[in-house]
Amino acid sequence: MLNLFALVKDPAARVQRFSLAKDVQLEITAYLEKQEITFNAAEAAFIFDGKYKPDSGEVLYIDDFDDLDKLGAAVAEPMSVPEVVPSVELFENISALFSGRVEKDKTVTVLLQNFDRRRVLSTKGFTIFQSDDTFKRVEGLGLTVDYKLAAILQGKRLRFTSFHNARQIFDLSGHYVEATDADIVAFADMPAIHADKAGLLAAADTWIRRKLALVQQSQILSKFALPDIKKAAEEFGLAIAVESFDGVEKIVLPLDKSELKTLLRFLDEDIYEAVFSKTRYVTNSKREAKIPKKG
Repeated sequence: MLNLFALVKDPAARVQRFSLAKDVQLEITAYLEKQEITFNAAEAAFIFDGKYKPDSGEVLYIDDFDDLDKLGAAVAEPMSVPEVVPSVELFENISALFSGRVEKDKTVTVLLQNFDRRRVLSTKGFTIFQSDDTFKRVEGLGLTVDYKLAAILQGKRLRFTSFHNARQIFDLSGHYVEATDADIVAFADMPAIHADKAGLLAAADTWIRRKLALVQQSQILSKFALPDIKKAAEEFGLAIAVESFDGVEKIVLPLDKSELKTLLRFLDEDIYEAVFSKTRYVTNSKREAKIPKKG
């Protein structure tokens, strides 16, 4: 049977174990194993690079993932993990629920679900539940176990369907680069760019920082001449402001956040057919689609 653990936002006791009644443990085991089957039914898996957003039936993965919180160790030796002492404060600081087992080859499989305070059934209010055609009051603390897995950690491979959900559980900053303030300033100083640095820094939310990092990685602004970039943009109905500064033409980055995001999406070739290389891509990805062009 599977055990149930909590990953808590408490550096002194990150992993804690729920003490379950045997009938509840049997039901949770069946419940989570069914979710595992659904998760493993994914038709394709792609290495996570920050560029590809998986479609339904696809997962992303990271190899050599460092299990810093020792979730695998908890699954392997559940009795070594301290039991949960229920409190509203503790439950509201749970970031994930997890379970798992040791496979025959000694590899540990960890099944993970996202968790937030909305799943806490607390005594702060008046919580009721249905039982035997009547509603009864929840007299103690409780929680809701989700209906789907957010990720599976098997050995050193972490698989997940949503980067957003996975990073609520793990620190994935080492696997997904966001432009720092210094990177943003360096981007603004590129020969092909003219920007209000203070305005760009102020506008740089998480999405913009990711896109800036990807545009810098692609070196698209050094590989292609500005006239070609401008022409390609016009073909897609996008107006790019290009002005001359001391005799050098530059792209003027818009201060409006929506316009800036549109420009960065274009520069990252985040479209169905790459405007520069003319390579066709699967929707929302940088994975080349093997689709023959007409003619």
